[in-house]
Amino acid sequence: MSAPLTRDSPYPARLRAYLGERFPLAGHGLLIASYYSSNQFLAEVLTRPLEPLRYDRTTLLGAATLLLFFFHLRVFDEHKDFAEDRVHHPERVLQRGILTLADLRRLGAAAIALEAVLAAAAGRAAFLAWLAAFAFSLLMLREFFAGAWLKRRLLLYAASHMLVMPLLAAMVFSFATGRLFWRAPGWFWLYSFVGFFVSFNWEISRKIRSPEEERDGVLTYTRLLGTYGAAWAVLAVRLVDTALVMGVARHLGLGAWFYWALLALYSVCLVGFADYRWRTRPGSARRMEWYAGMYIVAFDLLLAVELVRLHGLEVAW
Repeated sequence: MSAPLTRDSPYPARLRAYLGERFPLAGHGLLIASYYSSNQFLAEVLTRPLEPLRYDRTTLLGAATLLLFFFHLRVFDEHKDFAEDRVHHPERVLQRGILTLADLRRLGAAAIALEAVLAAAAGRAAFLAWLAAFAFSLLMLREFFAGAWLKRRLLLYAASHMLVMPLLAAMVFSFATGRLFWRAPGWFWLYSFVGFFVSFNWEISRKIRSPEEERDGVLTYTRLLGTYGAAWAVLAVRLVDTALVMGVARHLGLGAWFYWALLALYSVCLVGFADYRWRTRPGSARRMEWYAGMYIVAFDLLLAVELVRLHGLEVAW
């Protein structure tokens, strides 16, 4: 049995413990692969419809930039929430001092620097798109200079932060096409807001609690919207996602199986809702987050697979 981690434990072991707890690389890697692929393929289909889809050097640069971007958002969140998490989650690696905020500042700075280098290597358009998303992340760090006001309005707080998702989709567009992000087609911008809504769906889902789990001082959507109101809100947001994607699918002429797959995915999520609604307990509440994570990955993966089926895929690293 390995010895418990302390501040004096080897740095790689402490970093692995933190990442495993707060930024699992396998899970984020799967998320990046599905999200990046769907947005890249859509960008390519909309801008050069007669050519096959491509995985190439810019795909690697862009996917790595996106992974690093999500990591620096995690670092920003840790700094914003540290005092509150020390009260409500004293067991975490960061709150126990095994890894410190100073450690995370250095890691975050390194991630941001590497993002800038990778984006610059992909060209001017990619760098400008990254810069726009990065600037927005700084506003998120400062909570748009209205943190106290926003935190009293939990839904608005979440929505304001999830607006980074269309900017990240725009960044993928510029990496994939070499075009300035503000010149992306309207249909691409429409799909970029699918990322906003699926992230909003996940944000609500991860803060659903059964009544016995509610704790004073901890904001949850079940406390705000009611024990089942938050779960109904998740279903409503998923309907918006599905409608948006079906609109894009119709424009692209996707196959009938794609629509049936979307409905099947929604039906699977209904199982999680029913489990929570009629067996309300900590386990079923936690599974709402699991269903939301599965939904995010599957939603993008379905579009990526269908576009590859229709247009083919070339790999040229």
